[in-house]
Amino acid sequence: MYSISLEIVVSVGIILLLTLFGLGYSYRNRIRELEFKLEQAEQRARLMEDMLNNIDVGTWSYDNETDSVSFVSRAFLGITGYVPENFTSKTAWERIVYPEDMHRLSTLAAQVKQGETVVDSHRIVHSDGEVRWIELRMIPTMNEFGQIVRLDGILTDITDNRRIEEELQEVEQRFYRFTELSPHPMVVQKDGRLVYVNPAGLRMIGMKKLDDIVGEEIYCLLPSGEWEKARRRISAIAEEKFGEAVEYQILGPGGRIIQTEVTGVYDAHTGATVHVFYDISERKKMETALKESMERYRRLVELSPVAIALCHAGMIVYVNPAGLRILGATKLSDVVGTTPWDWVCQEDRAWAKSLIQELVASGSLPPEEMTLVRTDGEELEALVVGIYDAAHSSIEIVFEDITSRKKAERALLASEELNRHLVELSPLSIILHHNYRITYINPAGIALYGAKAPEEMLGLNLLELLEPEDVDEVMCWVSGQLESQENTPLIQHRMIRHDGGILEVESVTTGLPHLGQGTAMTLVWDVTTRKKAEEERQNAERKIRESEDRYFRLQMSLDQFSSDLFGVVKVEELNGRLVREARQVLDSCRVSLMKIDPGGGVIITHGGKEIPDGVLQSIRERGADRLPLCQLFDTLDGHYVKIGEVNGESRILCIGESSALLLIQAKRVWLETLSRYVNVLYDNFRVIEDLRRNVDQLASGQMMPQWLLRFMFHLSENERKRLSQDLHDAALQEQIIWYRRLNQLSGNTDLPARYREQLEEIEQGLLDVVYQIRITCNELRPPLLQEEGLERSLETLFEFTQMRTDYAIQFDYSDLGYVIHDDVIIGLYRIVQEMLSNATKHSRATRVVIKLFSNKDRIYLHYEDNGVGMDVDKTANTFNSMGIYGMKERIRSMEGYIEFDSPAEGGLFIRISIPVR
Repeated sequence: MYSISLEIVVSVGIILLLTLFGLGYSYRNRIRELEFKLEQAEQRARLMEDMLNNIDVGTWSYDNETDSVSFVSRAFLGITGYVPENFTSKTAWERIVYPEDMHRLSTLAAQVKQGETVVDSHRIVHSDGEVRWIELRMIPTMNEFGQIVRLDGILTDITDNRRIEEELQEVEQRFYRFTELSPHPMVVQKDGRLVYVNPAGLRMIGMKKLDDIVGEEIYCLLPSGEWEKARRRISAIAEEKFGEAVEYQILGPGGRIIQTEVTGVYDAHTGATVHVFYDISERKKMETALKESMERYRRLVELSPVAIALCHAGMIVYVNPAGLRILGATKLSDVVGTTPWDWVCQEDRAWAKSLIQELVASGSLPPEEMTLVRTDGEELEALVVGIYDAAHSSIEIVFEDITSRKKAERALLASEELNRHLVELSPLSIILHHNYRITYINPAGIALYGAKAPEEMLGLNLLELLEPEDVDEVMCWVSGQLESQENTPLIQHRMIRHDGGILEVESVTTGLPHLGQGTAMTLVWDVTTRKKAEEERQNAERKIRESEDRYFRLQMSLDQFSSDLFGVVKVEELNGRLVREARQVLDSCRVSLMKIDPGGGVIITHGGKEIPDGVLQSIRERGADRLPLCQLFDTLDGHYVKIGEVNGESRILCIGESSALLLIQAKRVWLETLSRYVNVLYDNFRVIEDLRRNVDQLASGQMMPQWLLRFMFHLSENERKRLSQDLHDAALQEQIIWYRRLNQLSGNTDLPARYREQLEEIEQGLLDVVYQIRITCNELRPPLLQEEGLERSLETLFEFTQMRTDYAIQFDYSDLGYVIHDDVIIGLYRIVQEMLSNATKHSRATRVVIKLFSNKDRIYLHYEDNGVGMDVDKTANTFNSMGIYGMKERIRSMEGYIEFDSPAEGGLFIRISIPVR
């Protein structure tokens, strides 16, 4: 049994061993298989790890049970800049997250705890400090209790993507702003309807809001005539993706038609078409204007005074009328078909051909002067300019006849040569200087500065030749005027000569910018002698200024005195008037008029009662009867002048004190002139008194005979003539001499303006005095009476009277038909003078009528006015003036009669009749 059991055991053991051997063999094979698979898995893992380490995506794995990072790919280093050893815990990531994105990490952690796979983009801080964008994907592994046992993550660097996205957004924003701010209208349409219009487009069509137009058909923008064209255009753009610029008419605000040019682009992404509009209304206007301009240019060429010729293939094909005139051609066919050099003189033709070749090569020909030959063979000088038009292979030649200008230039050169000689020979110093350094000086300048040769002056600083005290003033003028390129005013200053002498000079400087900045010319002349003369003249001016008021008073005094003399008929009145005038003008109360008889007796007739002893002694020494008339004498005690002699007695005007006013020449002349006036009247009064006494003796109470009246009037006219001659030859001539002296003085341009104005006022006053004296002379003796006759003399009298009165004069004259005696002519003239004088003084009339005519050997003179009239009975027979009574006596002397009539309602009528012979 035991053996059986043993066999069984052995058998079982053998079986077991065989089984174990088989199992061992099978296990070894399995192990080998597993080892092979493990090796393959490890190879795949290593390959995967290598792949993960070699791609830009970082991977990591975190074991939550061990709280450690079990794996980190090498890409982490490139993305974060940190090595795997830096990520040993789950908090390591928080240290590199950008602070502003930390809140996002908390949100991700909460989602991961819920077992969610999360994806997020946020920023981290690279180890080098750079901020980078990353995309983080985290995949949690949960156990059966919902706890995280493992967390795997994928990290991708999206910095470049984010930058591209931001740039794309910026580009899109810029495009949007460009579209919104574009000055060109833009329209987007899809399926024939508007989906967008930019602001410029809204303004073009007159819309305020985009909502007002979006959704409308695009054809609403166009006139109906453009619809079909627009449909074909949209289809063509969709097929070809782009549409070239096409002109359209657009409906603007109020239906106004706008000319536009439209370019289209098809957007395949949206299926829309973008249309850009360009307003070409102005361009259309410009094109029209250009056409008009071309037409004007054509007319301008035709009408241009400048000659223009057009050449093609070496032949002239066109010449404008101005060119035909210069060439002497009568029609275009005379020139067309010829070559340009055919019109050039023989000597210049080869040169002209070479210029044409240069013109074609360079495209233009600068102005050249050449000699042309006209059709009549006459040569002329011309300025020629050429332009080559490569597009049309043509040459445009512009030429101008400069024959006259060339002659003028040659004359100018001759003139410049003459001017050079004039500068060299000029007595004025002429200096050219640059930046105040002398570059040229003429011989007069060399002599003025005391140099021997120009070399001594060239290069000197002009300012060093000035007196130091004058430098600033001269610089102020010169520098200021040179900047404005104008002449300086006349500058007076002092100059230092080579020998150290000082000269008074005047200078003028003018800029010469065409010779360079800072270049100028200065003219200098010596005024030393003139300055002395000027000082003397200034002294004279001072005296004139001091005597200005006095001089006017003197002239007015003479004028008033001469006017007053016409109303004086007695010697005593004349003497009193003389003393009053002398006292007033000389401002002295010690003016006396005395008479000295042949025995030496002195009687003071007018004025002060005391005569200085020195004056009386001087008169006695010279002898009263031997004193020259109207000559002023001076003594220590006073002054005296002999007026004349009356009945053997000397009449002497005395100023009983030494008057400073009589040291002034004008005062002395005035007093002597006044004396002459009185002396002349003395003679007249003496004659009149003698005649009156004789008449009284002859008449013995009876009416004066007519022959005596004629004699007295004749004598009176002779005295008037002599007085007029004396005034003309004495007083008037002296005034004219003074006027001429003042005229010369006021014409001196070296005088200050204010002095010249004052002298001109004095000069005008003198003219007024001369005018008054002339009037007085004319009234005393009408100058035209004998030469021009009675009619012309009366017309002149009426013209002069109407200038000084308010009434109108009507003069009716009929040819008398007779030869009238001179006494009758002067008598009628004096009567008319007296009539006008009475009308001016008394009538207050506005109209005076004078008629002069003859009938049956008699001459009639009628007077009529519309004044206040007069009492004929009381006035006609009075003898208290030389007026009406004088007229009656003058008429009686001519054996005529006079009749007065004055109606009660006013007015006066005078009728005069005298025989012709």
